[in-house]
Amino acid sequence: MVVVEFSIIPLGVGTSVSKFIAPALKEMKKRNIKCEVTPMCTIFEANSVKEALEVLAAAHEAVFKTGVNRIVTMIKIDDRRDKKISMKGKVKSLLSHLKE
Repeated sequence: MVVVEFSIIPLGVGTSVSKFIAPALKEMKKRNIKCEVTPMCTIFEANSVKEALEVLAAAHEAVFKTGVNRIVTMIKIDDRRDKKISMKGKVKSLLSHLKE
């Protein structure tokens, strides 16, 4: 399992970009990708880096289909091989250290 954080920034479309980003999330929903939207990025889980990159490419292309001519996409991938990870597990681990 890999955990991916990404942010798509459409350029040249004005100050508000929500309507341009929404199709990326619709594409993820169509693929049944478990994701979490935050004010600054989207986080999702995938079974492999290959699957994650396929999802990212689909989300990226979905934004282009809105008519945007330039996009900057930033990506972080957490690929841990010594144990299974998840979005929920990472947060749970962090919060457990706050109790110490």
